[in-house]
Amino acid sequence: MDRTRAAHPTATPLGSATAAVVSVVRRTVDEVFEGVAGLRRDVESAFAGGTTVGRDDLAELYPTLTAPLRMPGGLAKGAGFVAAPQLLADAPWWLEWWVREPSGEPSRLVVDVDPDGEDFYDYTTLPWYRDPQRTGEPTVTGPYVDYLCTDDYTLTFTAAVRNGDAFLGVVGSDVDVGLFEAIALPSLRAVPCPATLINAHGRVIASNSPHRRGGSLVRDVDVDALWEHGTVAGTRLARCGNFPIGLMY
Repeated sequence: MDRTRAAHPTATPLGSATAAVVSVVRRTVDEVFEGVAGLRRDVESAFAGGTTVGRDDLAELYPTLTAPLRMPGGLAKGAGFVAAPQLLADAPWWLEWWVREPSGEPSRLVVDVDPDGEDFYDYTTLPWYRDPQRTGEPTVTGPYVDYLCTDDYTLTFTAAVRNGDAFLGVVGSDVDVGLFEAIALPSLRAVPCPATLINAHGRVIASNSPHRRGGSLVRDVDVDALWEHGTVAGTRLARCGNFPIGLMY
């Protein structure tokens, strides 16, 4: 008898298939967050030394903030920096956010940042801003319909920007869910049971099951318990790295 083989059995087809999904998703998410980390470094440098910064000074960050949008074959359809209230000298609220136009060129997103304005955009209440501010960890928000930019399903990847203990705002990238799904689906379809990529709130990102639509919420599983324990009533979760995306199967 081969005792080594008995003690270390080869992976089951299910185990191999789920591991392949996790690997693909981790690699994709890592690539997006590498870009976000680059944005954070440059924005933090702009505020280093306690110098006063205004809206015009952020123009120097244009090459960095638009770099994710110019990458051939890149997933980002939006990217930028969102300032904490009262951070800038001449704009109490400000988004230095850029979107990729159909032509491929970036254009700056213009929203109402006047607190007295009729369509004031209070971004501080939104998860992609609030969660990294609260936890200090990289955050994935969505999928959600991005009514502000493209009306498409979007994943927003954000990270907090700090100067010492001071919170300066967030940097991030918007990713088209359709492109993300196209990367994940081939490996998802190879899983020999219903398998679904979800975020930490139970929002469906992609699935091999027609019963799990992208953007919908998982309601038949205790997602909080699943995320904490890894298994609930026969349903398992494989976390895709240290990011709030997991494979439920």
